[in-house]
Amino acid sequence: MPKHNQFIKKLKSQFVSINNTIESYFNNLKFFIKDLKKRKLSQNNKAFLISALIFILIISYYLIPTVYNKELIQLEIKNQIFKKYKINIKFNNQIKYGLLPKPHYTTKNLSILRDDKEIGVVKNFKINVKGNNLLLSKGVKFADLTFNGCDFNIYQEDLIFFEELLKTEPSENKIVIKNSNIFFKNDNNDILFINKIKKSEFYYDAYNLVNVLKSKNEIFNIPYKLMIKNDKFNKLVLTEFNSQKIRLNIENQISYDSQVKQGLMKILFVNQKTSLNYKLNENSLDFSTKGQKNQYDGLIEFKPFYLKANFNYDGISTKNWFDDNSIFYNLIKSELFNNENLNVNLNLKIKDIVNINELNNLFLNLVIESGDISFSDSNIMWKDDLKIYLSESLLNIDQNEIYLIGKIVIDIKDISDFYKSFQIKKNYRKKIKEIQFDFNYNFTQQKISFNNFEIDNKPSLNVENFVEKFNLNEKFFNKITFKNFVNDFFKVYFG
Repeated sequence: MPKHNQFIKKLKSQFVSINNTIESYFNNLKFFIKDLKKRKLSQNNKAFLISALIFILIISYYLIPTVYNKELIQLEIKNQIFKKYKINIKFNNQIKYGLLPKPHYTTKNLSILRDDKEIGVVKNFKINVKGNNLLLSKGVKFADLTFNGCDFNIYQEDLIFFEELLKTEPSENKIVIKNSNIFFKNDNNDILFINKIKKSEFYYDAYNLVNVLKSKNEIFNIPYKLMIKNDKFNKLVLTEFNSQKIRLNIENQISYDSQVKQGLMKILFVNQKTSLNYKLNENSLDFSTKGQKNQYDGLIEFKPFYLKANFNYDGISTKNWFDDNSIFYNLIKSELFNNENLNVNLNLKIKDIVNINELNNLFLNLVIESGDISFSDSNIMWKDDLKIYLSESLLNIDQNEIYLIGKIVIDIKDISDFYKSFQIKKNYRKKIKEIQFDFNYNFTQQKISFNNFEIDNKPSLNVENFVEKFNLNEKFFNKITFKNFVNDFFKVYFG
């Protein structure tokens, strides 16, 4: 017998069973009412009795789903979810009916499928039932969905699952995802990163005629909020990203009316406003700025991930860059860059350091390759007199301690202003052309150590002894410490 006929036969037998149950219930209720009529009741008793009967009838109606065949209900739930959202689910445990706070069905360990491949497992699944239609014979209607404790295993090709969700037809129902994780993986099944979902809501905004995804998340220990709106009529996707911890706010608008998607991104980062024009292709993204004070351009390749970019700032403040709650510190601590699948080549040029008068023309070369972070070949000017090169460097993270290890070369063009600024005594003011040394700076403890000093390519025993004593002292490295170090250095060397 065909499966369709089997299903119809099973459904009819279910209706007969339900009807018999309801008929039996109301027959008993009818006999109960007849018995009560034989008795004389007071007006108060009659009112109480009517209220009780109404309450019993209401409760009885909402308890009807308890007698339904669970397999039929599961099939109906599966069909309605797929029809509305193109989400394919698989029940691994039998569903249970609950009445409060709203009529609903629940189950555990529900599977979410895409092309018969499991991409997610839900610890606790809940679907509400519309209270005005609980009769299977008239077609039970389901409402809001809740996925609680879901683990998604997502590869690049599976991202279309979320894209299709935003493109679904308008619905008055809501999808809620709570306490869940998205594990993004590469083709080798390595986890690239984990996105924690605290609470996400997907719904249709009938007033603005857009599908909305609103979510509170965390990635690399950085909490953020995300809002995505899909305007199907105008073929526009509007995105808002906000993270107070790293002081970053992004507003993005992209049109998907053509194969090459074009968009405009507005960025507010550390009170610096920027607008980016970009083009999104299948495997890459190009971005640039035009007609702005600060200029950016770059290329992002998705597979494998690679970022190459140039950022040019007219001026920027370094205030609180290296504090415990600074953006730089939080980014490094988050282990965002400590990823073997992340490759970055970023050039940052800053003309003016606004809160440090002496420093200018910073060129920062950031290279991230297979989890290694380097600032080698970076440089900065001290007025027009000294060019400071970071010839070698490596950022090291060890047991919650962050170190920058490297070699500095100072090319001296005119040292007289430097001597005056640091109030070096005149008998210690002698001409030199170059200073080079190794250093180890601890960002966590804000301490620094030096070694291997050479002045004009020559070591100095006096300087070595002085530096060794300085390193043993373990003072916090700040402006005062640095000034005292410079004064003592020249005193030891020329004295």
